[in-house]
Amino acid sequence: MTTKTKNKYCGNCDAHNCYIYPSKIFCSTRYEQNLDPIVDTLWCCIHWNEVTQECYCVKEALKNKKQNKEAQH
Repeated sequence: MTTKTKNKYCGNCDAHNCYIYPSKIFCSTRYEQNLDPIVDTLWCCIHWNEVTQECYCVKEALKNKKQNKEAQH
């Protein structure tokens, strides 16, 4: 399934790999740069590159974020 990304998140970058689904990902670009490769799925850096296929981690991370926000109110 090909998609056009609306928002830039690590979870929809072509350098991401699932780490702690869906909240954390392993970024191979940051790893190559000797930076901490474990980042939030909904974070984004300047090296973001759109993925060719939609990843469920962003969808689930956004769903969890919304649920957590609602639970706090």
